[in-house]
Amino acid sequence: MKKKQGLLLALLALAAAAVLWLTVRSRQPPLLPADATHDRWESAEACDACHGPSGPVPRSAKHPLGFDCLRCHGSR
Repeated sequence: MKKKQGLLLALLALAAAAVLWLTVRSRQPPLLPADATHDRWESAEACDACHGPSGPVPRSAKHPLGFDCLRCHGSR
């Protein structure tokens, strides 16, 4: 009986680890910050001024292409 309990405990631990891994892995894009800079969204060009390649806070190389910012980064 103890062997079955150990196997069941190992399976439960494996399932918990899998759920934790999936939770951490499936991150959502961040929402627009609730600050004065992002208070009113004007256009994708306005985002590109700061988050473009030469801006002060450029997008990462992993960021998908496109300029439909609010589609993923909704406002608060």
